[in-house]
Amino acid sequence: MIVDSHSHLFPPEWEASGFLPHDMFEVDAVLERQTEAGIDLTVVSDPHIWYGERDLGELRCAQEYDDFAAGLAAAHPDRIRALATATPWRGPEHLREAERALKELRLPGIALATSDRGQYLDAVPDEFWELVVDVDVPVLLHPGGTVVGQELMGTYRLGELCGRPLDTTLTLTRMILTGVLERHPELKLLCSHAGGGICMIADRLDFGHELRDYKPLGPWGEVRLEQPPSTYVRKLYLDTVTFGPAPLKLALDVVGSDQVVFGTDGPPVPFAASRHLATVSGLGLDAAAMAAILGGNAQRLFGLTT
Repeated sequence: MIVDSHSHLFPPEWEASGFLPHDMFEVDAVLERQTEAGIDLTVVSDPHIWYGERDLGELRCAQEYDDFAAGLAAAHPDRIRALATATPWRGPEHLREAERALKELRLPGIALATSDRGQYLDAVPDEFWELVVDVDVPVLLHPGGTVVGQELMGTYRLGELCGRPLDTTLTLTRMILTGVLERHPELKLLCSHAGGGICMIADRLDFGHELRDYKPLGPWGEVRLEQPPSTYVRKLYLDTVTFGPAPLKLALDVVGSDQVVFGTDGPPVPFAASRHLATVSGLGLDAAAMAAILGGNAQRLFGLTT
């Protein structure tokens, strides 16, 4: 079974208020891609990126999206699963909506932006992490449309090429060093785009942590982790949306084949799904690792049934 764990859809009625690719509102296009590539099931989510009149962090948008996600999965039970959305930085009413989506609508996971209005994952209230651990669902982390340093990334689509993976890297680092993952050891995070650069800097985080009391290198924070930061990096789930084999090899070296899941980021990325499948198959993995990455890990992580 092949599962695409990184795909995006929006409610069709939103299309007129934004400037996004038409196929992000077309479930039939997703189903057609599945058939062409031999993908059995797609997990769709809100990418927290919107170009137009909407603020996707508003409570009303979250409520509308969660209802859309539940209806989408109900209409296509053999082909699609859909994740809830949340912006838990913005108050207790957002936590209540997340609880509704997970407990009443029974969505199999929840998508979260890597940051919101300059706040990162370490600023998310602990009540949110306690909720998802209690319900036992994963959190898909995906960078939003506005990231740190956005004002310097106006040309060549630098916000997309550099800013989003850097936002993922920064927010995961803050989350680890401030002890969020230490306080919530059962939390399951699935990081888009193989976690940005988090695997590349895992050893560097250990270097900083080891020398945290060495004053000439500057101040450290208040939290003193019981284990090196790379310990928490190795607990992350990562997807295969790297657009090349080298960063995917690194992800596999860091977290192992049991914590990597297949994804295409399409829509909106217009590449054929076969191109993403070729990146994975070109790594020369054994049959068991391939089966785990292409579907088995996602089935276990999201509690999917055929």
